[in-house]
Amino acid sequence: MKSASSVAGKWGSRASGASNDYVEGAKSTTKDQAELAVKAIPIMKTALNKAIDSGRVAAGLKKSGKGGWQRAIETKGGNRYSEGVSGAEAQAKYATNSGAYDTSRNAAASLPRGEKGSSTNIARVTAVVNALHKQKVG
Repeated sequence: MKSASSVAGKWGSRASGASNDYVEGAKSTTKDQAELAVKAIPIMKTALNKAIDSGRVAAGLKKSGKGGWQRAIETKGGNRYSEGVSGAEAQAKYATNSGAYDTSRNAAASLPRGEKGSSTNIARVTAVVNALHKQKVG
């Protein structure tokens, strides 16, 4: 019987060479992944609540811990983050999604400014918070 270590190495080597297959599979599917995920929400909710209630979620988080989280960011996350935000498509999506809130962010533009911490400035903050909340949740 092969060791888990040797199988993991083989898996990593072979799976990393299948990135084109992964992309082609996504392009050629006739299934709507988003629609399937939406239909599965009740099952996901039940399963997640069971995992939380049983302690499995907490145990998994504790197993990796802060150190595991930081190692993953250092070894994988930094590059993935950079790739995710540097392309023109990502930047256009950000501009579109963020731009939808421009009016709400400017809700205090016509309100007077006051000294730091003053009720006048708190009123400005409140106006922006209320406008953003209303836009986001109605």
